[in-house]
Amino acid sequence: MIWSYILCGLAAVCAFAYAVITYKRKTHLAFVTGNMFMAACAVNLTYMARIWARTYFIASLTTSAYFVCLDFLVLSMVYYMTEFTQSKIEKPRFKRVLIFSVYFLTFIDAAVLILNVFHEVILRYQHHADSIYAIKFMFEPKPGFYIHLAFVYLLVAVIFFILIRKIVNVPKIYRARYVNTLLALCVIGLLTIFYMLELFKVPMDVAVLVYGFVCPLVYRNTFDYSSKGMLNTTRKMVLEYMGMPVILFDYEGYVADTNRDMRALFPALDDQVNRISMTDFLQLGAFHDLQSIETDQTFVWENPGSVGARRYHCVFNCLKDGKGHGIGHLLIMKNVETERDMLTRLYSKDSFYGEMDKLLAKGVYPVTVVVCNANGIGLVNDVYGWQKGNELLRKAADLLRENLPPGAILARLADGDMAAALTEMEQEYAIRAFENIKEQYGKVNDTGIDTDIEYGIAVIRDEGKSVEDAIREASESMRTKKLMNQSSQKSSLLDSLTQTLTESDYETEEHVERTREMAIRLGKALNLTDGDLGKLALLAVLHDIGKIAIPHSILLKPGKLTDAEWEIMKTHTEKGYRIASASKELKPIGEYILHHHERWDGGGYPGGLAGDEIPLLSRIITVVDSHDVMVHDRPYHKAMSWEAAEAELRRCSGTQFDPNLVEVFLEVLKEEAS
Repeated sequence: MIWSYILCGLAAVCAFAYAVITYKRKTHLAFVTGNMFMAACAVNLTYMARIWARTYFIASLTTSAYFVCLDFLVLSMVYYMTEFTQSKIEKPRFKRVLIFSVYFLTFIDAAVLILNVFHEVILRYQHHADSIYAIKFMFEPKPGFYIHLAFVYLLVAVIFFILIRKIVNVPKIYRARYVNTLLALCVIGLLTIFYMLELFKVPMDVAVLVYGFVCPLVYRNTFDYSSKGMLNTTRKMVLEYMGMPVILFDYEGYVADTNRDMRALFPALDDQVNRISMTDFLQLGAFHDLQSIETDQTFVWENPGSVGARRYHCVFNCLKDGKGHGIGHLLIMKNVETERDMLTRLYSKDSFYGEMDKLLAKGVYPVTVVVCNANGIGLVNDVYGWQKGNELLRKAADLLRENLPPGAILARLADGDMAAALTEMEQEYAIRAFENIKEQYGKVNDTGIDTDIEYGIAVIRDEGKSVEDAIREASESMRTKKLMNQSSQKSSLLDSLTQTLTESDYETEEHVERTREMAIRLGKALNLTDGDLGKLALLAVLHDIGKIAIPHSILLKPGKLTDAEWEIMKTHTEKGYRIASASKELKPIGEYILHHHERWDGGGYPGGLAGDEIPLLSRIITVVDSHDVMVHDRPYHKAMSWEAAEAELRRCSGTQFDPNLVEVFLEVLKEEAS
């Protein structure tokens, strides 16, 4: 008899202790699980009180309390099982109705059991002096007790249904924790049935003890299973599916584990009979750049075989325990040729350079390199969240794949830039292709925010230009164009400067735009590179930016300037150069701003350069800007006719203007007029 009390007390203490431990986790599942453990504790305590009963009233009271606690234990198990298996009811309204109904029925059942103490509603008690059980007062069920049992069994059936449904739906490797729970419930159920049928000749219901003593196992199965029980399986899955060849050597220097990528590179690793040593493996792979097996190092491995990529970036680590003792070695090999960006599925930067090296090694020229970037993504992220911004980046990548030739090498670089390498294609084709991509991107953008794609182009024609140089040139061209793009955040700098310039001088927005458009037309006629065309467009807008530092009394003087005033006016080229040089975005055009008032005959300022010494872009702006001033009204002169302006250009050709540029420019003007 005394052992019955001790065992029930220990089970109750065990359940209570784990309830406290579980509550400390402070999660919703921990709260639900802790409630279940507390209910198990109450079941053990009330059962201990029941077998201790010595009077009719105490036997009736403790038995009813015991069944009430069982009700709430089963109810808490239902709630725990829905959270543990993450069972979802699609419509929240139905879920609330279901939970309310179960709680309501449980409370009704509990109330009837409590009333039974005074009226014997569902149980009748009878003293059994010769009973082999420890309980002297045995209960005899009345018809209402079977309704109580039916309700409890219904809840148990719900628990089994939830568990079995989960076991059927989850992958096999995740089933063990749910199968363990199901087996524990089956054991409890069988012990209860054996007790009720008096198949066990023991002085107490053993299933009651299981409620308390099983709490540590439930706790572990609920909270520690994923970190302990699944650890080896998870590690193996990560190893197999990480997408990089991996090999692990034990402390004796033999192969301990590999993944499928490594076995594909080295089929000899599939040999299950002979142990392969690290020395044998390193000789097999001809890892000549691995200097020592005693230190961590990285190196590049050129694959001599026919399977796998040609180049791998390798990381070799000496594994040590907490005391610094060697416990093995790890080799991870990263395929630098086929690595992909996770968001866009384009090549990574390293993969792009690897593919370009292979392409250029074949001597395939020209290769047109394009770097592009989606403007306005930052604003989209701020307004709609980064998921929408990522969606637009993926759409941009998809447009590159759909509109560029199959042989194009596509990659995602840093800061959201994307690159494309087009073989045996000239700049003109790339311009047409990317203008088409820009147009399509505008149609797929459904955010209402002004976003588009800007791009820059560089052409590799021989070994004299490296991939790095081409990427740098194309990136610079793209960022120069971004200054001119209203949807780009960088355009605010240009807007501020041009606004200040138009307020300080006779320059108008119309003059600036006409100069820019005509300069671009002349640049294209001269077959300038995309990078120079971008600089030329920016120069057309900002070549006179130094005038914002000239006093208004001189700048806006209606009459002729004095010699002293003219000397001050001429400093605007140097002031413009300093303004541009102070900005990373404008620095590329600083030299052209400085020399845009040089003359072909050497009589200009500030350097007195002559002929081809004058930068080409400066010479272009000189011709285009002068012509626009001639044919449009200014406060200090009336507009010339186009014929008079042409005559003036020819008259100054060879003195003020580059004669070759004048001829090409006049041809462009004729094409416009025709």
